[in-house]
Amino acid sequence: MIKATISKLSNGQPVHIKITGHAGSGEYGHDVMCAAVSTLSINFINSLEQLAAYVPDYRINDVTGGEMIIDFSNLDTTTNKETVQILFESFLLGMTTISEDSPEYVKTRVMTN
Repeated sequence: MIKATISKLSNGQPVHIKITGHAGSGEYGHDVMCAAVSTLSINFINSLEQLAAYVPDYRINDVTGGEMIIDFSNLDTTTNKETVQILFESFLLGMTTISEDSPEYVKTRVMTN
């Protein structure tokens, strides 16, 4: 199962995202649920960089996969916070929708600090 923990402030500002695990909905390399979460996650980082000119601190396990951590502690360094917020809300919508549609493969937990 893929587990995503998304932390945000009460004003909606992103704090931290941690995604771990494998969905197990298909054989390795052909797992559509893993592909969906990976696509959302990588597109989110690419969009932050290209559309908001913001690079969060992030780590991806390139060896075995199954782990991505995104830290927004340097968010104060960008002047494009509104764009970052919109992209974050879009990512959050995608992850919660996947979780609702396929709860046996993806669990998304949203925490407000």
